[in-house]
Amino acid sequence: LQDPTPTEAEARGYQPRQLVLLGGGMANLQVLADLAAKPLPEMRTILVAPQPRSIYPGMLAGMVAGRYSADECAIPLEPLVRRAGIRWLQRDITALDTRTQTLRLDDGSSQHYDWLSINTGPVQNRDQMNRTLPGAREHGLFVHPMESFAALWPRVCELSQSRALRVAVIGSGTAAMELALAVRQRLPQSAVTWVAGPQTHGEAQTEARAPQAAGPHTNANAHANTITTRLTQALKDQRITVLYDTALSLKADEVQLGCGA
Repeated sequence: LQDPTPTEAEARGYQPRQLVLLGGGMANLQVLADLAAKPLPEMRTILVAPQPRSIYPGMLAGMVAGRYSADECAIPLEPLVRRAGIRWLQRDITALDTRTQTLRLDDGSSQHYDWLSINTGPVQNRDQMNRTLPGAREHGLFVHPMESFAALWPRVCELSQSRALRVAVIGSGTAAMELALAVRQRLPQSAVTWVAGPQTHGEAQTEARAPQAAGPHTNANAHANTITTRLTQALKDQRITVLYDTALSLKADEVQLGCGA
C-alpha cells in the first residue's frame, strides 16, 4: 500500500496561525503588553503600524493646554514590540481583502492573516471632509491622526507669541468642549470660538421646572441636558464664544456659517 498524496498544508509542514494587529491604537497596545507577560508560542503575531509611537487620547487636551509635552503623551511602540517578541511592519495599508484574508501594504507587498485586530485609532477622511466643508484641507488643523496634530500644534503656539489669534473649534460633543477649554488655557490672549453645530431640541430646553421625584428610571435625557447646560456655561465663563450653527466652509481668516454670518 502506498501512502496517500500529502496535502499542500502537510507538504509545507506545520504553520502557526497568524494574528495581525493593524494599527497602534490602545486596544492593540494592550495586546502587546499581554503578549509580553504571557507569550503565545503557537501563534505568530505581526504589528502593522506606520507611526513609531501612539498618542494617548486621554492626554491630548492636556497637551493642547500646555500641561504635557507631546513626548509625555506618547507611547513608543518599539519597546512594546521588543518585549512581546513579535514582528513589526512599519507600514500603512492600502487595501484589505477579507475573502483571501490579505492586507496590501503601501510598499506593494501583501500580508496574510488568520486573525485580524483593527485598532488604528481615529482617522479623519480629509477628502470627504473637504467636500462637506470646503477649505478644510487648506485652512483647517485636523485633530486626527493625533500624532500629526501633536506635531503641528506647537507651530500654532509659536504664532500666538507674535500676535493674538482667532481660533475656531469646529465639532460637537464633549471632546470639542474640552479642546476649546484647552485652547483657551494655552492661548489666553486669543479669541476662541466653538462652532458646535445646530442646537437640538433637548439642548434648547431650559430648566424652568423643579425636578420630579426621582425613581430608578430618572429621565436620562434631562440629566444629560443639565450637564450640557453647565458645560456650555463654563465655556462662556472662560470667554469662549459658543455658536450653535453649522460651518459651511473655511477661508484663510473666517468660517462661513449656515446663518449667513
